[in-house]
Amino acid sequence: MTVRVQPGRKTISGELRCRVEGLEHLPIRPVTARQVMSAAGESCLEAGSPAADWLRLRTICDLDPGWVLGEVTARAGFDPIKLVADLPWWPSGNLCGPRAEVFQRLWRHTVAVSVAARSLGREAGDLNCDRLARAALLHGLGRWAVAAIDPEWIVGWLGETDSSARHHLEVSQLGTDLCDLGRRLAERWRCDPLVVDAAWLHDRSCETLNCAATEPERLALIQRAFLCAENTPWSLTPSTNQNSMPTEPRLRILVAEVQSRCGSLFAAADATAHEERMTRQSARLTLQLAETLRKSESQERLLQALADSKPSERAESWATRAGMVWCAEPEVSAARVLWKDDPDAGPRADAVGAAGERPESTAPDQRQNRPPSLVLPLKAGSLVQAEIQLWCNQSQAVLLQRLKTTPVLAAWEAWASLVAEQRVLEQRLQAIISSVRQQVDDDEARIRNRKLEALAEFAAGAGHELNNPLAVIVGRAQLLLGRSQEAETSRSLRIILSQAQRTHWILRDLMFVARPPSLRPRSCRPSEVLRACLASFREECEARGIRLESELEQTESPTWADPDALGHLAETLVRNAIQATPPGGKVQVRSRLQDNELRWWICDSGKGIGPAEGAHLFDPFYCGRQAGRGLGLGLPRAARIVALAGGSLHWSSPVGQGTTFEVQLPLVSPPELVGPANPQDRSSLTRATPPPRT
Repeated sequence: MTVRVQPGRKTISGELRCRVEGLEHLPIRPVTARQVMSAAGESCLEAGSPAADWLRLRTICDLDPGWVLGEVTARAGFDPIKLVADLPWWPSGNLCGPRAEVFQRLWRHTVAVSVAARSLGREAGDLNCDRLARAALLHGLGRWAVAAIDPEWIVGWLGETDSSARHHLEVSQLGTDLCDLGRRLAERWRCDPLVVDAAWLHDRSCETLNCAATEPERLALIQRAFLCAENTPWSLTPSTNQNSMPTEPRLRILVAEVQSRCGSLFAAADATAHEERMTRQSARLTLQLAETLRKSESQERLLQALADSKPSERAESWATRAGMVWCAEPEVSAARVLWKDDPDAGPRADAVGAAGERPESTAPDQRQNRPPSLVLPLKAGSLVQAEIQLWCNQSQAVLLQRLKTTPVLAAWEAWASLVAEQRVLEQRLQAIISSVRQQVDDDEARIRNRKLEALAEFAAGAGHELNNPLAVIVGRAQLLLGRSQEAETSRSLRIILSQAQRTHWILRDLMFVARPPSLRPRSCRPSEVLRACLASFREECEARGIRLESELEQTESPTWADPDALGHLAETLVRNAIQATPPGGKVQVRSRLQDNELRWWICDSGKGIGPAEGAHLFDPFYCGRQAGRGLGLGLPRAARIVALAGGSLHWSSPVGQGTTFEVQLPLVSPPELVGPANPQDRSSLTRATPPPRT
């Protein structure tokens, strides 16, 4: 606790030093406290605002040793209102009469050293003249500490006209000199090292100890400033003529500047203990109000985030919004929320989906340059579900203290737990859906294979059982047709032969779809196969009034393929196109070779294929045709041929614009011929990879 001055109390040897060493801080001037609270009320500045918001008070605050000491020893960020709430005032009742004159002289000497140090620092090109001036203002820290405990003692010390007597007074009642006492206090209060050096070595008589200073150049400037102040009317040296005005222009300017700044009393005469108590209480209430408002704003941001959330929100988007919410905290410049099972949780160049930054941030990549200032884990039970990473541009201790006294962090933990549970449930649901879909696909493939196996067994049995009777029927019908002389009988026999042949084709298609034969590749030209197929349909197209147009490759290198399978494929697709095209329409066939791939396009001008029919277009167990028009196995057979060749078959059917089938088949060059060295010996010529034949 701060030791208060008790007027009229006598000090004995050793007691004064104990009281000085128990001092926690210097008091502040009443005028400083008044100006700060007045500025806070007029400009509506919040408590906790950075020191930059109080620059217009520098002309008052920089003249107060107690205030400057509070600035240089601030641990958790400088807060002017907190300083007013914590520090006592210099008691004006104890600083009247001779004491007032002594304190006025001591104060003006202190300010003179500070002003001179700032001026000398500017001339020397010092980049931090404010720090230099503050250290110079606190050079007499030992004297100010003793004055705060016993003003009468400092009056007697300053009235001593002999330097040896002063030193004896210091050692006998303080156990050390004032310079060493100032050093001890500065170190105990954890002041800036430059303040420690200034309190100890500000006098040129200690110049031999400059080598022990942390910043000898700046200390030398403070020593020169102290020497300038000693040449003013407020000199503390006993032998100096205090009533004489310096003649040097620099010193006269210094005196004028100090007089203009220190025209008022050091301690206001009208300041009372009641005013001090009420002012400090007002500062505390202001701090409490500001803290309450900040807590309320944090809770409002949390509630707004809850209101903006959706039940279907993903964990990643929640983390992004949470990072933006945390960026709104006054002490935070950037934030990121990471899930513990996030593979990108480590250092990364991009934080998409898990981070937020203030729009006015001038360093958007600051998270890459330095680790987070504060990490807040979000737990669910004993497990850490996520963590909040914060980059603070102010004291993180203030933020932590506020979070500890509010349920905000606990609410974020509960919310993160719910989001994590929803995320786990969503992952499980997706896994179940994927498993069910895979199972359905597997079941469909298995059922399809079983159907094909059953169809193959049926086709094999039917082919074996029906081909023999069909052969007998065809043979007898042909025999009777050769003997028949009547036209009606001949027509009936031809119908019997045609239907028997149609039955044979149906059995063939069934056996092909169920158990397609192996391809028998050999050297061929697909364009020639397609031209031959189109030539076979031209007569039928002319009879039905359909235009058959083709656009085929003019030159084509031989390729390794099964010409019979290509012929069946072309025949099926062209026949389907002709059957789907009404009289007066047209069928277009195009062929292209591109990137070792053969492409066919067969387009008709029919009514197109509807969605219901298109879903079963290649299904051999579905037929959309009317009875008597076949089993509809043409397209399933074509799809099987393309699949065996390693290609693909696609179709498109815009409404009312016909249907287009596109075939894509890979092309393989024929194997090279190998034989004996003598080209005339052709008897042993073979292929490198002879095609298999069954």
